[in-house]
Amino acid sequence: QAAGPGGAGEVHEDPPPPPPPPPPPPSIEVCAKLPPARRGLWPAIWLVSSDNRYGRWPASGEIDIVENLGCEPGVLHGSVHTGAYNHRYKSHRTAVTTRADAHDRFHIYALHWTEAELALLVDGEVFFTFSNERLHARKGTASAASHGGGGEAGAAAGVGEWPFDHPFHLILNVAVGGNWGGKDGIADDVCPAQMEIAYVRVFR
Repeated sequence: QAAGPGGAGEVHEDPPPPPPPPPPPPSIEVCAKLPPARRGLWPAIWLVSSDNRYGRWPASGEIDIVENLGCEPGVLHGSVHTGAYNHRYKSHRTAVTTRADAHDRFHIYALHWTEAELALLVDGEVFFTFSNERLHARKGTASAASHGGGGEAGAAAGVGEWPFDHPFHLILNVAVGGNWGGKDGIADDVCPAQMEIAYVRVFR
């Protein structure tokens, strides 16, 4: 307490400032407006290995931040392909979300990439995650070893499950037709069409 003109009073100190927010994880953000929903169009924002470190597709990995089929207005697909998980084996990891105005307004499509997992987001909302089984296998092996075991559980996980430990590059494209994009045929008025990009941001 301290004496003041009107008598005894308390000394009040300003509270300390809040801690700064944590830095964003390594990530990519693409602000884009998808092309019109026309049958046969197949816009995509995706990444593939820059050096095919573990072999040709799908061994070195693919990350589909967002894909859309023109025959499915507003439906957004996010997927991961690896040697163990890919559409040839019908085992690829995938999820779907929707934005009815994806063809008329800009949205932010993002990938958060850490050692532990990949996360796909639309406008800040996570709609898909893919965990690093190699990391879990190493932790499981270490835990088993510390308890005198051989660490067999999960030890088989390797680059087939998680090849995402080397450089990838980003691709923004609009395909026409293809086995998936053209599964319902191609409209006569499919072209011209474009995917508009407001910006691409990479946080490292």
